[in-house]
Amino acid sequence: MKLIAALILALAAAPAAGEDYSFDIPGAEGGAAPKLELGGNLDARYVLVNTRQNSPLYALQYYGQAPVDTLSQYRLDLYLNGDYRSGATAFHARTYAQYYSEAESDLSLHELYGTLALGERAALTAGKRMYSWGKGYAFNPVGYVNPVKDPENPELAQAGLMSFGCEYIRSFSGGAINNAAFSLIAVPSAEPLNAQNSEARDTDLAAKLSMLAWDTDIDFMGYASRVSPERAGAAVSRNLGPSLEVHGEYSRFSNKERYTIAGGAVSASKRDGEDWLVGLRWLNNWNMTAIAEYYRSGGGLTRGEYRDYAGFLDGAAVSGSSVTAASALAQARGNFGGSNLMKDYIYLKFSLPEPFNWVYFTPSAYVMINAADGSWLAGAPLSCKPVTNFEFIAWPVFSGGGRDTEFGGRQASAKLDLWLRFYF
Repeated sequence: MKLIAALILALAAAPAAGEDYSFDIPGAEGGAAPKLELGGNLDARYVLVNTRQNSPLYALQYYGQAPVDTLSQYRLDLYLNGDYRSGATAFHARTYAQYYSEAESDLSLHELYGTLALGERAALTAGKRMYSWGKGYAFNPVGYVNPVKDPENPELAQAGLMSFGCEYIRSFSGGAINNAAFSLIAVPSAEPLNAQNSEARDTDLAAKLSMLAWDTDIDFMGYASRVSPERAGAAVSRNLGPSLEVHGEYSRFSNKERYTIAGGAVSASKRDGEDWLVGLRWLNNWNMTAIAEYYRSGGGLTRGEYRDYAGFLDGAAVSGSSVTAASALAQARGNFGGSNLMKDYIYLKFSLPEPFNWVYFTPSAYVMINAADGSWLAGAPLSCKPVTNFEFIAWPVFSGGGRDTEFGGRQASAKLDLWLRFYF
């Protein structure tokens, strides 16, 4: 009963990027003992936001309220990992709890799935799982089953996907191909008939073939669906030396829904096109890591289309109608709420652990530039781990550009995020 209670506690809390605690459970004589691993972290976060009051999004968000220069937020984020393995079976859970006050808190499952090993080469999975397809760092055009990345924090743990999957792995010797793996994933329909049921024929299928060939990681993937855009693509990654890696992704899509502003109203259409990414990762003699990527979104807004969208928000903000303002804000969140609305982006990041022999201190800096309108977003995460199981993070973020640009039109001109992170 104590084991069951411990496992329930592990699966009822949250996912972690922290240290793990594991122990073996005595099993039957002659067999491998079951193993339970627990780990997690508690983040106490205090956020200061400098508002951009001339932003139409700010005017819509706080319509009818007195302007505020600086906003603050304090919350607790709790993550916990639970992994249980016994023979050919395993059970994995990642949960995320967010607490603002007694009246406002949230608990969600990032992952909850089981795996069954079918010998040494094959496995079955079922449940809610986070996948990581593609080679890119800040963007993944071929991440058909991935959670959508936040380029401000690409490593942030996010919710996975309800799915059934199988995987087969094979190694080879004496040829150009060293190993290969094939994955097939069934995804329930994104358009259910009600909260619990959907049409069986609307189940989506995703497949990926990965191989290490000619010293190059190569992936081919596809996504078939009746209700979502169909996609097919490839990703490659290769080390050109001990300190330089290059990568790329290409994806072709069809019937992708796209929203623009026409005649002062939101207009929906569907388009075929392509997304692609090229990038590199370089480690220099100073132990500094540099990441550079260029991302092209075939379904993104052009410069003129974004200006029309910004004008639409401006008109709603000065309309004098709370109904019009609320409707425009709903459109902005629902149909224009992606982190990258336009076509071309440049991403650069630099990180240097323990510079000048400052132990336990890791500074980094990144900038994302919208190549079409010249707006930009920059941040400088600073991490310090002075003692075991504790980390302090200071993360300033700034954005700039014209009022009718993507990053220059954001509600916040600057933000400071302070984290006290406790691992357990």
